[in-house]
Amino acid sequence: MIPDINLLPKVERRPNNTKLLYILLAVIALLILSLLVWQYFSARSSLVSIVNEEQDLLAQRDQLQSQLNVYNDSKSNISLEQSVQFLDQISYEVSPLIKEILNLQPNNSFLRTYEFTEKSVTVWIDFETMNDISNYVTRLNNSDYFLDVQVSTISNFELVVESGDTAERSTNFNEQPRYTTNLTLVIDETYLSTGGEE
Repeated sequence: MIPDINLLPKVERRPNNTKLLYILLAVIALLILSLLVWQYFSARSSLVSIVNEEQDLLAQRDQLQSQLNVYNDSKSNISLEQSVQFLDQISYEVSPLIKEILNLQPNNSFLRTYEFTEKSVTVWIDFETMNDISNYVTRLNNSDYFLDVQVSTISNFELVVESGDTAERSTNFNEQPRYTTNLTLVIDETYLSTGGEE
């Protein structure tokens, strides 16, 4: 009898995992390829929209440049005399307004300050009583120089009696507090430009 001696190492066949690995790699490669294709088409559509937007902006720039050229050409044709005539047409004297504000003021009132804007005058006036304020607002509303009178603030204050170097507050029940009023007067430019009351 011949002995069965096998000196070669025993080799067992491993299961076929390589096939599964190749399938997994193929799926990953297909996913990466589809992602690249999607990015390509989205970038291409973004490029088309950006090119269209650039063309619109260039057309808008050209239109604005032509408007600027027309404006600069018309501006250079205006003479100094025409500029002065234009300013004379839109400007107005303020002294009649100040006279009207002072003439309508009641007795024992004090105009602190005034400030002019393009279409209105803002004044700060001190009054003795609230009735003086309402009478003054009524007079201003009836004036031809003003379209509207708006009372912004009314605040009261006490008189300060100065004695020596320091100012002292004294409470005197016989004195009434005075009122500071902030009024905004809307100017009637048509009436004022025609000269108002001569």
